[in-house]
Amino acid sequence: MSFRDLPLELVTIIVDHFYDDTKSLNLISLVSRPCLAACRTHLFKIIRMNTLNPSFNYKCAFWSAFLKRSSAVLPYVRELELGPPVFQLCARDFTMGSSHWVDVVDSGLPSIHNECVELILSGATNVHRVALRFEYQSWKNFSPSFQRAVVDLIRRDSVSSLTIEDIVAFPIQILSHCRRLRDLSLFCVDSTPDEFNPMQPPRSVDLKDVPKGCLQSLTLFESDSCITSLERVLSAPESYLAASNLQRLSVNMTGSDGQLALMELSNSARSITTLELRYKYCDLTGFTSLRTLFISISYYSCYRPLQALALFFTKFRSTSHLTELSILLRLEVENSDRSSPSSQELTRICSSKDWQLVQQSLVLSHSFLLLNKLNIVFRPRDVATITSDYLNLSLHLCLLQSMPNLYALTNPTIKIHDGA
Repeated sequence: MSFRDLPLELVTIIVDHFYDDTKSLNLISLVSRPCLAACRTHLFKIIRMNTLNPSFNYKCAFWSAFLKRSSAVLPYVRELELGPPVFQLCARDFTMGSSHWVDVVDSGLPSIHNECVELILSGATNVHRVALRFEYQSWKNFSPSFQRAVVDLIRRDSVSSLTIEDIVAFPIQILSHCRRLRDLSLFCVDSTPDEFNPMQPPRSVDLKDVPKGCLQSLTLFESDSCITSLERVLSAPESYLAASNLQRLSVNMTGSDGQLALMELSNSARSITTLELRYKYCDLTGFTSLRTLFISISYYSCYRPLQALALFFTKFRSTSHLTELSILLRLEVENSDRSSPSSQELTRICSSKDWQLVQQSLVLSHSFLLLNKLNIVFRPRDVATITSDYLNLSLHLCLLQSMPNLYALTNPTIKIHDGA
């Protein structure tokens, strides 16, 4: 029996064994047409076009040429990440980023507004995870065909995770049709105030016959303008999407918004087990099922963040189900002592006697009996000076001396976050 005569099921088993070995999959795909069909499920799972020009233009040209020869690979795509995070990439290459940003502003259209990307959006009929970045351009400037391609992609039943970034006047109402959506992230999204969505087709199915989708994870960053519209979508009786079983809520942890989201989504508080938010807006009232808390608070020379956290945990002792606590300590640059290196700032915080107050409120008061994991995340002014293992060990020793009981109970981890 030749390799071409093998049963398709056996070919699939062989290919699945090499699912993460691209080189082997490329070789196997050359053996026969059944092997090529099986390899496609692994070779073309992800399409990422997330770099600045000229790399972005190069990728578009590559995919345009490739899809002309074999557009049949698009149904095998499971993850799409389209569009550059322009300001993050500008920080790495300011000259190229600035030039690219000027081109985007002059055209009034994002980089992904082209025929190649539109073809990918239309052909990815079985995609699961989608991330679209629109580079702060207005939805109203997009062509009707591109709008339709985006709307059809978002409403696709296969989509379970959706990330929308950097867009103006986005019609948030189109999410009401996403009955299979489980994970939604909105970064810098400005929603149109219009209640009527011209892209919305008339309903032909009785909602009583179609089960509603239940959103499980929601991330919001600098998107307060769309919170009210989103809440209406999630609570509307005619919507296919609801948040009655929301498990995770993450609101802006570093900027100025977030409070409105907590107010509008208060009806989902009882089901939430993971909460990420800033200390300024933190109120655990109603979060009766909370297991994991990620709280962000600023630090500088004239402020005692640990004392504030200790008082906070003393106030909300009723959260007895909490098992994991993460504390993000952000340096407020405008209030910092620039003459002090970042390593000294972190050592000063880890050596603070205020950790004893935190230990008292979390452990010695017997209010959080299930707590067994603590993560401490720093976002200092300069991350380049704090990459040594010696400093990491030194910080752990400082914590061990400052809060021995809490350290023994949770074995804390220390991470450095650059804010990107």
